[in-house]
Amino acid sequence: MGPEGTFTEQALRSLPEAGGSSLLAAATAAQALAHVWRGAAEAAMLPVHNTVAGPVPDTLRALVESPAPVVVREVVLDVEFALLVRPGTPLSRVRTVSGHPHAGTQVRRWLSSHVPHARWIAAPSNAEGARRVKDGECDAAVAGLFAAARYGLEAAGTGIQDSSGAATRFLLCAHRGAARIPVPGCAHRTSLIGRFPSRSDQLTVHLQKLKKHPFLQEVSLNVVHDGPDSRLLLADCPGRMDRPETARAVGLLQLSLPGLRSLGSYASAHHVMSPSERSRIMTGKATAEADVSVEPAPGDVTRLREKIDALDQSLIGALQQRLTASKEIQRLRMGDGGARIDSGREHAIRDRYTQTLGDGGGAVADAVLEMCRGQASR
Repeated sequence: MGPEGTFTEQALRSLPEAGGSSLLAAATAAQALAHVWRGAAEAAMLPVHNTVAGPVPDTLRALVESPAPVVVREVVLDVEFALLVRPGTPLSRVRTVSGHPHAGTQVRRWLSSHVPHARWIAAPSNAEGARRVKDGECDAAVAGLFAAARYGLEAAGTGIQDSSGAATRFLLCAHRGAARIPVPGCAHRTSLIGRFPSRSDQLTVHLQKLKKHPFLQEVSLNVVHDGPDSRLLLADCPGRMDRPETARAVGLLQLSLPGLRSLGSYASAHHVMSPSERSRIMTGKATAEADVSVEPAPGDVTRLREKIDALDQSLIGALQQRLTASKEIQRLRMGDGGARIDSGREHAIRDRYTQTLGDGGGAVADAVLEMCRGQASR
């Protein structure tokens, strides 16, 4: 996605199978998938959703228009932005800022406060925005800090995103029949994509009714505009198609929405990489092989404890991000006059923990939910 230095490149490099592979750049999601169909690439990594900016329309459009793509793997990265400029450029001289539209959505308040007179110029990728700054076409770019060194730029501001804890979800897509990438002990997801005519909000109303169905209460439905008379829908169902609950949900969706086609079942992301981890990947200080855990030998208590310590640290980091996200959601709900707690959603979350972890999962869910409520109320 764009020249070197994008979050999509980071997502791709985080996978073990990327080590030693030739990486082929593409300006758009459609071009990336076209490389796959022509046989120039085995798979394409595409950004599909951001927790702040929502679905990525270009990716959804490319998935709908491409011949039967399937998802073989998912990656989630937490996202932090910097304002990159040519060395010595003060903020007072920034008149144009470039970057991907999703990045612009996530830094709008910061830009309005720090460079209020700057004009936003959309780019196919944040790295393309950085290239434009390097070549003198723009004054500044919104991109990852890691892109600065690649384009001879410096940061006029770091951590400029308006909301902390934002994360972007990426899908590794291939042609139908491609092998899935096994991720032991990982949860799974089944996704569907479709385009539907819509002259008003009838699709939204229909989806709201569907969400009340007991088979679909845990299904995520994301709709984006695709012109004045068309909508794109991405549906994510928990579990694989060999799980009865998932098969029922998929069947009901396809029955209710003819034209909704499956992107397959795949391992869902179990780890959100930190900025320091991403930096090691992009600077070559960590190899793809380092991301593959080595199972300790039976009876090796020390190594097992080290593995548990590492897992605990990952859990703590994930819980910290959950606290931040919960606090922001509850602030927005209360600002709109709603209740701080959504009991229906909490019930669904508890059921998810119980289904995945057994009876003890309910207690874990109760502890997590209680912790997040307490954080939000302080």
